[in-house]
Amino acid sequence: MNISDASLAQITWNKIISDHLYDTLDTYVSFWALFFLSCFGAATNTLNVIVFLDQGFKDGVNISLMSITFWDLVKCTNGLIHRMYGPISLFSTAVASSWRNITFPYVEYTPIFASYVAYALATYVSVERCLCVCKPFKVKAIFTPKFTLVMVVLISLIVFGAYVVIYFLYEIYYDYSAYLNSTIAYYKYNRLYFEYGRIIMPYYKFVAIGLPSLSFITLCVSSATTVYHLKKSAKIFQRYQLQSRRDKNASGISHREKQVSKMLLVVIIVNIGNLFPRIIFYVGQLVEPEFYVLKKYHNFFLTVAEFLFILDFTNASVNFFIFLSMSTNFKYTFKQIMSKLVKFE
Repeated sequence: MNISDASLAQITWNKIISDHLYDTLDTYVSFWALFFLSCFGAATNTLNVIVFLDQGFKDGVNISLMSITFWDLVKCTNGLIHRMYGPISLFSTAVASSWRNITFPYVEYTPIFASYVAYALATYVSVERCLCVCKPFKVKAIFTPKFTLVMVVLISLIVFGAYVVIYFLYEIYYDYSAYLNSTIAYYKYNRLYFEYGRIIMPYYKFVAIGLPSLSFITLCVSSATTVYHLKKSAKIFQRYQLQSRRDKNASGISHREKQVSKMLLVVIIVNIGNLFPRIIFYVGQLVEPEFYVLKKYHNFFLTVAEFLFILDFTNASVNFFIFLSMSTNFKYTFKQIMSKLVKFE
């Protein structure tokens, strides 16, 4: 477990998930499944970064997608760093336990916060896309690349900054483990938590539910509106398909804009599907305050969290395949890069 042997005797945990079952699930889910998913996600998002850098950022869409890719890469990289305790355990169980406990309070939280930033950025994209299909001529003049860059930076700083306080609630200490016959690093709540936890934790739970919930609602409404206008645009196109080219585009939405909107809708829908279970997870924490780390339902909390991480890392990995299958420009650039690499070899 992630606390000292002495502390185990002081805390009574509800055994909805027994220690043995948790350790088994942790081995197969946290290490094997999440380790390889985070590796895969880091690889696919690195490819996304390479393609976007090659394409440049003259288009606001590329800036938005690059920002989401950046946070997905942060998510997967930190998930991989934390789960290096798996490979380390092949050489030393004691060092692996220390690595896991040292990185948990800091590195393990980062993928969660990076996910929240990615959700917020996806929300920005959904609103921008909704406005583009509703008022294409008016909105294009506002959502310039410079404006988009400023917005994604502000959103990233504000959302990630809202959760930074959690990094200051833990401290690392060392204690002898009779089981491992070695001195091991552990984590525990620090003085700041015990003095101000009654203020910090309600605040954290509020923003942890409030910001993702706001993103979820906005994503749903803007996506539904975008789908409605795309269908309306398609009907207009069919109605005027025998007339001049100008009449065919009477809706004001070009064919490229429609394709980009459809691709972004898929990205947004994937985020909606991933976000909903996490909102339920945090509502559960409001209903039951003991459903948290180092609380009564410690094992159950971490088990549910690990399955949510599977959704997070899967979500971070699939965007590459969405871009590759739905964006002609992305596919072309990727093939060009691959062909250059093959020639270089």
